[in-house]
Amino acid sequence: MPISEDTSQDLVDVFYVDLVRPLGNLVILFAQAEASLLAMISVLKGVDERQAQAVFKAPDAKEQIIALVVSSGFQGFELAELTDRIGQYWSDKETRNRYFHDDWFVVIAAEGFPATRGLPLKKGAKVRFGDPTAQDVWNLAASFRDHKGHFDYVVWLLSRDLQA
Repeated sequence: MPISEDTSQDLVDVFYVDLVRPLGNLVILFAQAEASLLAMISVLKGVDERQAQAVFKAPDAKEQIIALVVSSGFQGFELAELTDRIGQYWSDKETRNRYFHDDWFVVIAAEGFPATRGLPLKKGAKVRFGDPTAQDVWNLAASFRDHKGHFDYVVWLLSRDLQA
Protein backbone atom coordinates (compact mmCIF):
# COMPACT_ATOMS: atom_id res chain seq x y z
CA MET A 1 0.00 0.00 0.00
CA PRO A 2 1.56 3.34 -1.01
CA ILE A 3 2.07 6.04 1.57
CA SER A 4 -0.23 9.00 1.05
CA GLU A 5 0.87 12.60 0.62
CA ASP A 6 -0.21 13.26 4.20
CA THR A 7 2.82 12.11 6.20
CA SER A 8 1.57 13.70 9.41
CA GLN A 9 -0.10 10.44 10.43
CA ASP A 10 1.89 7.87 12.39
CA LEU A 11 2.14 4.53 10.68
CA VAL A 12 2.36 2.52 13.90
CA ASP A 13 -0.49 1.25 16.04
CA VAL A 14 -1.82 3.53 18.75
CA PHE A 15 -0.02 1.47 21.41
CA TYR A 16 3.35 2.71 20.11
CA VAL A 17 2.56 6.39 19.51
CA ASP A 18 4.22 7.54 22.75
CA LEU A 19 7.46 5.88 21.59
CA VAL A 20 7.66 7.47 18.13
CA ARG A 21 9.34 10.77 19.12
CA PRO A 22 11.75 9.28 21.66
CA LEU A 23 12.83 6.56 19.23
CA GLY A 24 13.27 9.14 16.47
CA ASN A 25 15.48 11.22 18.76
CA LEU A 26 17.42 8.09 19.67
CA VAL A 27 18.09 7.33 16.00
CA ILE A 28 19.50 10.80 15.33
CA LEU A 29 21.47 11.18 18.56
CA PHE A 30 22.99 7.71 18.27
CA ALA A 31 24.18 8.47 14.73
CA GLN A 32 25.68 11.77 15.87
CA ALA A 33 27.44 10.14 18.84
CA GLU A 34 28.85 7.44 16.58
CA ALA A 35 30.15 10.07 14.14
CA SER A 36 31.80 11.93 17.03
CA LEU A 37 33.37 8.72 18.29
CA LEU A 38 34.72 8.04 14.79
CA ALA A 39 36.18 11.56 14.70
CA MET A 40 37.82 10.93 18.07
CA ILE A 41 39.33 7.65 16.84
CA SER A 42 40.61 9.45 13.72
CA VAL A 43 42.37 12.11 15.79
CA LEU A 44 43.71 9.67 18.38
CA LYS A 45 45.09 7.32 15.75
CA GLY A 46 45.99 9.97 13.16
CA VAL A 47 44.00 8.25 10.42
CA ASP A 48 41.12 9.07 8.09
CA GLU A 49 37.49 8.16 8.78
CA ARG A 50 37.61 4.93 6.75
CA GLN A 51 40.52 3.65 8.84
CA ALA A 52 38.73 4.79 12.01
CA GLN A 53 35.70 2.75 10.93
CA ALA A 54 37.90 -0.34 10.66
CA VAL A 55 38.83 0.13 14.35
CA PHE A 56 35.20 0.80 15.29
CA LYS A 57 33.95 -2.34 13.51
CA ALA A 58 36.61 -4.65 14.96
CA PRO A 59 35.38 -7.36 17.36
CA ASP A 60 37.52 -5.80 20.10
CA ALA A 61 36.71 -2.19 19.19
CA LYS A 62 36.04 -1.00 22.73
CA GLU A 63 39.36 -2.40 23.97
CA GLN A 64 41.25 -0.90 21.01
CA ILE A 65 39.71 2.53 21.59
CA ILE A 66 40.47 2.43 25.30
CA ALA A 67 44.07 1.45 24.49
CA LEU A 68 44.28 4.46 22.14
CA VAL A 69 42.99 6.72 24.89
CA VAL A 70 45.44 5.30 27.45
CA SER A 71 48.37 5.83 25.06
CA SER A 72 47.22 9.35 24.11
CA GLY A 73 48.60 11.14 27.12
CA PHE A 74 45.37 11.64 29.05
CA GLN A 75 45.95 11.21 32.76
CA GLY A 76 44.11 11.19 36.06
CA PHE A 77 40.51 12.33 36.04
CA GLU A 78 40.42 12.98 32.26
CA LEU A 79 41.65 9.46 31.52
CA ALA A 80 39.23 7.86 33.98
CA GLU A 81 36.32 9.94 32.72
CA LEU A 82 37.00 9.14 29.07
CA THR A 83 37.52 5.41 29.60
CA ASP A 84 34.32 5.31 31.70
CA ARG A 85 32.51 7.22 28.95
CA ILE A 86 33.63 4.71 26.31
CA GLY A 87 32.45 1.82 28.49
CA GLN A 88 29.10 3.53 29.06
CA TYR A 89 28.78 4.21 25.32
CA TRP A 90 29.13 0.48 24.63
CA SER A 91 26.58 -0.36 27.33
CA ASP A 92 24.15 2.23 25.94
CA LYS A 93 24.77 0.92 22.42
CA GLU A 94 23.74 -2.56 23.58
CA THR A 95 20.50 -1.16 24.99
CA ARG A 96 19.93 0.84 21.80
CA ASN A 97 20.44 -2.33 19.75
CA ARG A 98 17.81 -4.08 21.87
CA TYR A 99 15.32 -1.27 21.18
CA PHE A 100 16.07 -1.27 17.45
CA HIS A 101 16.31 -4.97 16.74
CA ASP A 102 14.03 -6.68 19.25
CA ASP A 103 10.41 -7.44 18.41
CA TRP A 104 7.97 -4.88 19.87
CA PHE A 105 4.55 -6.20 20.87
CA VAL A 106 1.54 -5.16 22.89
CA VAL A 107 0.90 -6.76 26.28
CA ILE A 108 -2.88 -6.95 26.44
CA ALA A 109 -2.96 -7.92 30.14
CA ALA A 110 -0.95 -4.80 31.04
CA GLU A 111 -3.43 -2.32 29.58
CA GLY A 112 -1.78 -2.29 26.17
CA PHE A 113 1.69 -1.14 27.15
CA PRO A 114 4.32 -2.20 24.65
CA ALA A 115 7.08 -4.66 25.49
CA THR A 116 10.01 -6.14 23.62
CA ARG A 117 11.17 -9.66 22.94
CA GLY A 118 14.69 -10.23 21.75
CA LEU A 119 15.53 -13.39 19.93
CA PRO A 120 19.05 -14.50 20.80
CA LEU A 121 21.61 -14.92 18.07
CA LYS A 122 23.74 -17.43 19.97
CA LYS A 123 22.72 -21.07 20.00
CA GLY A 124 21.25 -22.02 23.35
CA ALA A 125 20.76 -18.41 24.53
CA LYS A 126 17.46 -17.47 26.12
CA VAL A 127 14.85 -15.07 24.76
CA ARG A 128 15.12 -11.63 26.45
CA PHE A 129 12.01 -9.69 27.35
CA GLY A 130 11.84 -5.99 28.23
CA ASP A 131 9.26 -3.33 28.93
CA PRO A 132 10.90 -0.01 28.02
CA THR A 133 8.89 3.11 28.63
CA ALA A 134 8.98 6.27 26.56
CA GLN A 135 11.00 7.86 29.41
CA ASP A 136 13.56 5.04 29.20
CA VAL A 137 14.04 5.76 25.50
CA TRP A 138 14.27 9.53 26.13
CA ASN A 139 16.92 8.91 28.80
CA LEU A 140 18.93 6.71 26.45
CA ALA A 141 18.69 9.32 23.67
CA ALA A 142 19.94 11.97 26.13
CA SER A 143 22.90 9.78 27.07
CA PHE A 144 23.95 9.62 23.41
CA ARG A 145 23.70 13.41 23.26
CA ASP A 146 26.08 13.50 26.24
CA HIS A 147 28.43 10.97 24.63
CA LYS A 148 28.55 13.10 21.49
CA GLY A 149 29.39 16.21 23.49
CA HIS A 150 32.18 14.45 25.36
CA PHE A 151 33.72 12.90 22.23
CA ASP A 152 33.50 16.27 20.44
CA TYR A 153 35.28 17.92 23.37
CA VAL A 154 38.08 15.33 23.23
CA VAL A 155 38.47 15.94 19.48
CA TRP A 156 38.65 19.68 20.13
CA LEU A 157 41.25 19.19 22.88
CA LEU A 158 43.41 16.91 20.77
CA SER A 159 43.13 19.12 17.69
CA ARG A 160 44.02 22.18 19.73
CA ASP A 161 47.07 20.40 21.15
CA LEU A 162 48.17 19.34 17.66
CA GLN A 163 48.00 22.95 16.45
CA ALA A 164 49.98 24.31 19.41
